[in-house]
Amino acid sequence: MEEFLKSGNYPSKILVTEKWLDKYEELSQKINKSLINVVSEEVLASAVSTKNPDGIAALVEISSILNFDFNNNNDDFILVLDRIQDPGNMGNLFRTALAAGVNKILLAGGAHPLGQKVLRSSCGSVFHLPFKRFDGGEEEVINSLMRSLNQFSKNGFQIISTSSHNKNPKKSQKPYWEIDWSKRTTLILGNEGKGIHKRIQEAFNETITIPHSELVESLNVACVAVPLLLERKRVAYTSTSRIQK
Repeated sequence: MEEFLKSGNYPSKILVTEKWLDKYEELSQKINKSLINVVSEEVLASAVSTKNPDGIAALVEISSILNFDFNNNNDDFILVLDRIQDPGNMGNLFRTALAAGVNKILLAGGAHPLGQKVLRSSCGSVFHLPFKRFDGGEEEVINSLMRSLNQFSKNGFQIISTSSHNKNPKKSQKPYWEIDWSKRTTLILGNEGKGIHKRIQEAFNETITIPHSELVESLNVACVAVPLLLERKRVAYTSTSRIQK
């Protein structure tokens, strides 16, 4: 709830227990009193699908969440998630992307960012990051994503795919620290089982990887995202430190 309020959004109705109000008195002062409906723990539990609700639930208009200005020409770091299925992975990817300074996220289907499991695992990061999700069948989704990627490329972005170090030994790959992260970058992470769609790989063949032991076939996509997304910040920080010296 705190992250939702920080994002500048407001719910249309809130169900809350006395226990929660007592525990989070400072936060409750930020909420419009006319929106608060105090209920028992039993009533709250019956109103939500969460097994162990933490004492508060909000009714939110989806349009109030999706009010981002998605067409920002000043963007320089975009994350593309190609058919990520696991809600936990999706939530963690949003959280890491926010920490890394990603400007916006494109989603080729997969788990929905506004699903409860995604929201919980993202720790509210979904409320702070502009995102666009392409819906429909696989071919329709990939066609929509390809149009966006082609436009990013025309606008000067380098389009970077990711691949498992051990899964595609014949494909030309670079360790992730060998690309120029100071350039405008679109980074693509692929489906947990299938990886990045073949059409995308064929159209954009700049591929990076995280070298690792052959005892492991591939790494979890949420784990892969951490060093890749934060490398850009590391490079920027290192460059600034050198200039200051």
